[in-house]
Amino acid sequence: MSSRAVTDNGAMLEFILGYSAGSSTASRAASLARSAAVADGTIHSNRIEDLNERVDQLAMIVRGMWALLEEGGVTTEQLMAKLEELDMLDGVADGKVTRGPVDCPSCDSKVAAGLTKCQYCGADVAVSDHPLGQL
Repeated sequence: MSSRAVTDNGAMLEFILGYSAGSSTASRAASLARSAAVADGTIHSNRIEDLNERVDQLAMIVRGMWALLEEGGVTTEQLMAKLEELDMLDGVADGKVTRGPVDCPSCDSKVAAGLTKCQYCGADVAVSDHPLGQL
């Protein structure tokens, strides 16, 4: 592989990471930083550190996945088309995943995304078993 191809792939990877992270991440980080300056810095600093660690872990996962895909012959164009397709699953092209409510297995009420128990009947709500389902 030529050095230009490696540079192009590196630039594409950075673009993909930026695309997947979305502008809302930067907005949230800035908001947390402002809050940390005003409120108890310890709580917000810990939250920022946790978020930064999670972003770093996600970046490593994305890099590994892209390396595997490239080795398998997937092109940048194919990847970008898939990202656009996945972005539209929630009906909005906004560069992020929007988790919607899930149905309670016990009372069929809608349970807000992120909750592990139904807010009405208390039943456990199934958590996605997809390896990236909790991201």
